[in-house]
Amino acid sequence: MPDAIDDERDPIRTADDAPSDPLAPLVATLLASAGLPAADLARRVREVLPSAIAEIAESNRRLRETGHRREALVGAAAEALRDAADASELASDEAARLRRLADELDRSLRASSDADVTRRPSAHAGPRPRVLVADDEEDARSALAELLEPECEVTTAADGEEAVRLAHAEHPDLVLMDLFMPRLDGMQALERLRADAVTSDVPVIFVSARGDDSVKARALDLGAVDYLQKPFSGRELRARVERHLQLSQNQTALRELAQTDTLTGLANLRAFRARLEEEVKRARRYRTALTCIMADMDHLKPVNDELGHAAGDRAIAAVAGVIRGELRETDFGARYGGDEFVLLLPHTDSEEGRVLAERICARLRDAELEIAGRHVPIGASFGVASVEEEAGDGAGDALVRAADAALYRAKRAGRGRVAVATLDDVEGPRQHA
Repeated sequence: MPDAIDDERDPIRTADDAPSDPLAPLVATLLASAGLPAADLARRVREVLPSAIAEIAESNRRLRETGHRREALVGAAAEALRDAADASELASDEAARLRRLADELDRSLRASSDADVTRRPSAHAGPRPRVLVADDEEDARSALAELLEPECEVTTAADGEEAVRLAHAEHPDLVLMDLFMPRLDGMQALERLRADAVTSDVPVIFVSARGDDSVKARALDLGAVDYLQKPFSGRELRARVERHLQLSQNQTALRELAQTDTLTGLANLRAFRARLEEEVKRARRYRTALTCIMADMDHLKPVNDELGHAAGDRAIAAVAGVIRGELRETDFGARYGGDEFVLLLPHTDSEEGRVLAERICARLRDAELEIAGRHVPIGASFGVASVEEEAGDGAGDALVRAADAALYRAKRAGRGRVAVATLDDVEGPRQHA
């Protein structure tokens, strides 16, 4: 955003010209320091090493992001080809060609995954998919669990009521559910799952001995992703479970991409708006604290003017990295726009929010970013506000306005500092953008 309040230019110290290779400054320092005392050599290396590490880390992050995006899109494309192949109006040879293309895409994903596992054996340490098996017959539950447990973490439920409760509490990656169960049958349980925002996107496969078309049609209409008729082979079960788990992962990846700011790795504005509404409702319902922090970078314009907007993007990403490092698992951080960020802190009052903002502010003051041989200091100003207990409709927008007004006061007071919202800030206009 335009840096309208401050007229002075931020100091950018000039160093020796350095090539674009992130390790070049380190190599140059070692060569130039040959023959110096060990203490001087160590001091010079410590000056250059952090920026080289930061360059490598940023390059790796972008490579991982590109790889994840590619995998999600390739998986989605394979599924779309299979859907097209299943269309009744296609000729058999054309349908077969589309299925072959889909298989080729799947093989390319598996080859990429196998190569990645070869390069990084620790990848197996990740969590296994979680599958909930719901069946009123104990033998059936045990048999399904035995088939799936080599690859999945399995939880079981003896009826539909228990299945709904466990799904809400544990949010499994997939539910395998019998059609006829006591207390709540499979259809009723599916309706409950789809009506609950927490479980509405969990894929459900029905497993039943009954296989007439009307039952299958109703199950699919209610939102089941598949219908497996008993008896079935273990191979067929595992294949269908694996397919729907992969589809779910692809959809999750695409959804995350749509809600993520690619430069910073934080959520984007659309995701923040949805989360803000959820957190405000939760805070009002349970009478818990909710704090919002607005952050705006200081002196970004001189970086853009002197080093270019690519350097400005590097500075924005560096600030986002510091912010991400301070967030708890329950906190939510987003890029609000340009060089502005917003944080939501559930179960946190304004004083606790101020402490967090002060810590981030101090870390930014101590951080330095080296770009094209120049040491670029980074920093930001912060505004903190909390939801009032008596807040009514529009509390979310009022919370953001109050944090924004406090941020403006921090800017006016000299930048690089934190201000907490007062009663006058609640209706204060946005002036610093």
